Amino acid sequence: MTERTESVDSETSAGKSVAEAARPATSKTGRLGRPVYLLTICQFLYYAGVSVDLTLTAVVGLEMAPTGALATLPLTLMTVTGTIASYATGMLSARYGHRSVLAVGACIAVTGGLVSTLAVQTDSFFTLCAGTGMVGVYRSTGGYFRFLAADLVPKASRTRALSTVLCGGVAAAIVGPWAATQSSGLVGAEFAGSYLLVSCLAFAVVPVILAVRPATPRPTEADSDADSDANSATEEETAQATRVRDVVHTSDFRRAFSLLAVSTGVMTMLMAVGPIGSKHAGHSLSQGAMVIQWHMVGMFAPALFSGRLTTAWGPRLTGMLGASLLVTGAGIGSLGTGMSAFMVSLGLVGVGWNLAYVSGSAYAVRCYPQGKGGRVQATIEGSTACVGAMASFSANLVFSQLGWTGTNLAALVLPLIVCVWLAVARTPEREPAAA
Repeated sequence: MTERTESVDSETSAGKSVAEAARPATSKTGRLGRPVYLLTICQFLYYAGVSVDLTLTAVVGLEMAPTGALATLPLTLMTVTGTIASYATGMLSARYGHRSVLAVGACIAVTGGLVSTLAVQTDSFFTLCAGTGMVGVYRSTGGYFRFLAADLVPKASRTRALSTVLCGGVAAAIVGPWAATQSSGLVGAEFAGSYLLVSCLAFAVVPVILAVRPATPRPTEADSDADSDANSATEEETAQATRVRDVVHTSDFRRAFSLLAVSTGVMTMLMAVGPIGSKHAGHSLSQGAMVIQWHMVGMFAPALFSGRLTTAWGPRLTGMLGASLLVTGAGIGSLGTGMSAFMVSLGLVGVGWNLAYVSGSAYAVRCYPQGKGGRVQATIEGSTACVGAMASFSANLVFSQLGWTGTNLAALVLPLIVCVWLAVARTPEREPAAA
């Protein structure tokens, strides 16, 4: 009888070990854990590096282009390659895992930064295009840091993990543009140092992302065989990514896509025309730069609390708040062209984007079990990138036809529709199934 009891206890203990190993780790104090904080560092390095290219490439292109009509080609290629690669990044992540794909993306950016440095040193415009195109591939990986974080924590903490990773953009919004100008004359020709900085920041991502591993208890000798069987089953299960056609008609998917696409489109358009509108309004170049810097702080600073807010209120109410702030920001922008109007308008648009983005991401991770969202992520990220690219390409045309006031009035229509749609939605909020 005693031997039988000991056998049952041993089996139960082994079962607990397997279950604990398969469960996402979280500290007893409620902290998100080391992997999430490492991913936040990756997000900072990513945004800091990309912001260098975004800050300088249009200016460098204007100086190096054989004709003024081609001045924005390097920046356009970065957007186009990023848009195309967004879908491929998600699909490759579903097959090979996020860590491997994100590390490869960073390595491509290292090469792209070095190619851009060579282009500036040799005054080769089309070499610059090749370099920025490679950085565009890296740009497509930025949205996947948050999804990896959501896969590494318990379901109840997924929204907090999403917003915590975005906190990396707060420091990058301040450091990136400053570093771009400060490093421009460090080596060789002007701006060569800036593009070399892009390579250095991307290279720093590689060891950090490879260090991201879910913290699991170390198996004992007694339960190593059971753990091995459980891990094999988990790997086989993870390989079966959720199919998009199985979730595309769900309310969670529709809300995720609507919030992410609309917030990205509106934010991209108004950020693109902000410096142009500021210049047309008679503001100085430094004032225009301050407007964009304030806008970027508005984009990322709310990440300090937006995750907890979304957890407390639910993504529907937080998404409504984000959409309403987008409407309010665009509305204020349409009322005047003073410096205060620009700063308040684009600041609110940044905050609204963050709340809508975190809410949309929270809906997105509800569409699939943890570790099986590669295809869904690829579809959402790829579609959102397409919307952002179209908004960026059409921004100057819309501004030239409608002016600053008309552009803002046009921009508030879609977030207003999304806000009303979420307000009248009859589908009740549901919590993700327990792990």
